[in-house]
Amino acid sequence: MTSILVEAENAVRAGRVRLHIFKPSERSRWVVVGRHGEYLVLPEAGYCSCPDFFFRVMSGEKSTCYHLVAVKLAIERNQFKIMEMDDAEHDQLMERWLRGEVSSEKGA
Repeated sequence: MTSILVEAENAVRAGRVRLHIFKPSERSRWVVVGRHGEYLVLPEAGYCSCPDFFFRVMSGEKSTCYHLVAVKLAIERNQFKIMEMDDAEHDQLMERWLRGEVSSEKGA
């Protein structure tokens, strides 16, 4: 868990935790920019779209991924970037995040 915490701390400090708020609906999505892509994180569900979550957390090999820990730390510290997006961008971005792709949206 130590390396997970270190990686999570690094992500928070580097400003790689983002809360995307879509307008006008006010839908919000947590995203962490990782080493190989941008990952959708659902902290209340304990879910992340990263490969580590799928292959190691889901199999029980690990308890969590650093993206989930990073979002929790960022929320506790109120240390994250807020990205305001148009509702029209939501579905396309969700597809990209679920695939772990790096998107080219504003502020990336």
